[in-house]
Amino acid sequence: MFKKIFILFSCGFLLSGCFAETMTLVQSGIGASQGRALQSAASPALSLSIKQSTGKFPIEHIIIREKNRLAKKTSNLERKIIDNAMTKMSISKKKIQPLKKGVENQATKIVNNIRKAKTFALYNFSHKPRFSYTAK
Repeated sequence: MFKKIFILFSCGFLLSGCFAETMTLVQSGIGASQGRALQSAASPALSLSIKQSTGKFPIEHIIIREKNRLAKKTSNLERKIIDNAMTKMSISKKKIQPLKKGVENQATKIVNNIRKAKTFALYNFSHKPRFSYTAK
């Protein structure tokens, strides 16, 4: 009994590649019982002929087409997001530019005032020696 079950399972693993082609006949029988005899007979045969001529099943062609469509859609979305960000950055640069110039002008005024104060202090508050202490 164990030997028969072991042979049955091992044949199932070894012959699993033949399963897809025999399913075409089984599938047409199932569809025929539901009233779709012509569609059930033509669909697997058409699918198998497309596989033999192109090397891919029709579902693989559909998956590739949908992948390309989604890739195109995501790249368009990415491009829109980047363009939107660029326009917002350019608008903010235009708004910041006058403020930046104003801050730079204020900084130069402060630096000039500090320079004036230093030169004023050097000329006016420097210690001048008396003539009586100078060496003769």
